[in-house]
Amino acid sequence: GLIENVGNYDSDLHSDGVAHAEAIAQHIAAGGNLPDHVFADPFMRCTHTADTMVSHFKEQQVYSGITHSHSDIDFTNFEVAAESTTTMRNEKEQHVWLIRYGKTAPGLIENVGNYDSDLHSDGVVHAEAIAQHIAAGGNLPDHVFADPFLRCTHTADTMVSHFNRLTNRGMKVKVEEGLTEWQVPSLLVDPEGMRTDPRTLDELVDIFDNLDESYECVNPQGPDRGKETEETSSGSPRFPETEDQLHERCKTSIDKILEVIDKDSVAIVSHAPCLQHLALALDGSQSPGASALGAWSLGGITHFSRLPGEAKWTLRSYSSTSHMPGEFRDGELGKW
Repeated sequence: GLIENVGNYDSDLHSDGVAHAEAIAQHIAAGGNLPDHVFADPFMRCTHTADTMVSHFKEQQVYSGITHSHSDIDFTNFEVAAESTTTMRNEKEQHVWLIRYGKTAPGLIENVGNYDSDLHSDGVVHAEAIAQHIAAGGNLPDHVFADPFLRCTHTADTMVSHFNRLTNRGMKVKVEEGLTEWQVPSLLVDPEGMRTDPRTLDELVDIFDNLDESYECVNPQGPDRGKETEETSSGSPRFPETEDQLHERCKTSIDKILEVIDKDSVAIVSHAPCLQHLALALDGSQSPGASALGAWSLGGITHFSRLPGEAKWTLRSYSSTSHMPGEFRDGELGKW
């Protein structure tokens, strides 16, 4: 470290200082805008900081508002989504964050299980990183919704704990069955033919501290197909579920959630198949094949926003993992 009147006046960064430079770049990128230019003074510690930041920014190229980790994208003819703004009347921009949980223990294996695994200790760290990333962008959700499977509810509960430490608002997680796992055997039925159902709200409130016990699902689980009654709602989650039926269910769920929250902002924690179709619905796609939105990474965040009076949502990032630590940052681990 530099000591006045002693030296070293051109010292380089410590390894911690490189991590600090990465954290600075992450914080800037989390705000949704990247610098067009980076300037630095010629002393080693400043130039090294700037160089590390620029390396990070290159990894977070923004293409029509969508965050990519690839370096071969031609984004010269596209524009970055507009910066969050507030109108003259103080009406706030509305945000939707769609979030996949992080690492679980044990990890889910299709057609095998465990279909209701909890978060690994690393997954709790990932949930904290997700909350920090959202908060660093300057906007917080007014509501947090989660599906009732443990890994999603635990992620949402951890996020809400973080948000409440920042605001003292006493936010609670709304457990919504309409956000549940895709209703297919490969994600719910084990080799012995036993189907996994998530815990009830009453069971979950005994596990987690920040759940809204008074919340009533806007799109509750329906009876299995072939066992419908006159009271069965169109677009409810029912087993088994084709991809088109999943799309209808997710569109129904997000429409009803947005109706309930009115002009507020919301964070939603769910599973990759459901999140993909929630994103398709917000993107305006009428069917699964009508959009190019792709795979979803562990801990990935997709961010939509719209200005007051606008009906159309702007996609600001898709399955971004810039906030994820270590080997999860490139988004390849656990991609679905």
